[in-house]
Amino acid sequence: MKIRALAVLLVFTAAGALRAGTPEAVVETAAPKGDALLDKIWSIPKLYRDDHNSVIEEFDLIGRFQEDYYNVDSNRGSTSFFEIRRFRLGVDAFFAERHIEVEAEVDTALRAYHSPSIFYNRMTNLWVRFQASEEFGLRVGKFQPHVGYDREFSNNYLKTFERGFFDDQLIGTTDYITGAEVSGKFGHFGYLAAVYSTDVDKEFGQFDGGQAYQAEINYDFSKPWNAKKALWVLDYLHADGKNENTNVFTNYRNVLVTYLDLEKGRFSLVPQFAYGEQVAGKGDVYSLQLMPGYMITDKLEFFVRYQLGLASESNGISTLNRQQKTVGVFTGDTYNACYLGLNYYVYGHRLKLMFAEEYARLSGGTGPSAGYSGWTTLVGLRLFF
Repeated sequence: MKIRALAVLLVFTAAGALRAGTPEAVVETAAPKGDALLDKIWSIPKLYRDDHNSVIEEFDLIGRFQEDYYNVDSNRGSTSFFEIRRFRLGVDAFFAERHIEVEAEVDTALRAYHSPSIFYNRMTNLWVRFQASEEFGLRVGKFQPHVGYDREFSNNYLKTFERGFFDDQLIGTTDYITGAEVSGKFGHFGYLAAVYSTDVDKEFGQFDGGQAYQAEINYDFSKPWNAKKALWVLDYLHADGKNENTNVFTNYRNVLVTYLDLEKGRFSLVPQFAYGEQVAGKGDVYSLQLMPGYMITDKLEFFVRYQLGLASESNGISTLNRQQKTVGVFTGDTYNACYLGLNYYVYGHRLKLMFAEEYARLSGGTGPSAGYSGWTTLVGLRLFF
């Protein structure tokens, strides 16, 4: 299976080598320049733009398509599968001299492991943002919470196939939730404050499952450090009022995460430390994540992600990674994982080819579900507009 995955990667890379371009920064939203044909293709969904129209300045179609092949080989069993990881379509519009933005996006589930094909799976993004100034913005609706590095940006810009284990423990599959947030920036300092409903369904939910509160401060060191990016972030989350209707932040009561997102020259580095106070007597979880990377060429990036998780109780950590779950959910108190990734940016993050190999080991714990050790091979395509 691993030979098969490597063969797929070589085909992807050979096809991608036919295009030229410069990879965009992970926070950059404009399409990279350098390929007239791809520039023209990616301009097609931009249906309307007129900055002189003070009522509506822009109206775009948006979407993403992500396809993966994975092979899991573990002491708990093996699986392999081609899946459509994400296929979403929507619209994005700007009004009132770009002070108001509206976004709506539909998520599908066309091909997932042991799941039926569903065209309308849920609404992911469905929100309105009012941006009064750089210092103050308000967003209301359904969107992705920003807690930790893995939620700093959309999955369109993720370097890895999946987010880290601490994010899996904290947020899980219910990752678009209803809420309101205010954010802004004063010089190098930034802030965010949010309140969320913890009862969410395919749309907004019934608001019967309690609430969660988030606070964030950040500081931009890019200019004093002469770096492309150097963002330090501190996030705090508190979830309250849990009941039988709660399906968001179900495992944790209090969470504290801090990380640095650094890019300088061809090098990048993301160290993250996280703490979570779990509910139902599961104890506390401590997490360390280190992700160094290097741009081998302007289009090819190699990086490593190491994760360490420690729980104060014997079964405080579960294997909730999307691929690992296909052989079962297992528990323990010590989690180690090493991810080796190679990304080829055909058109920045808007079109990229991905290959990864990850080893994960969960030890400690008691009972028949304790312990896991296995390798996962992944090959994928990421596209968005």
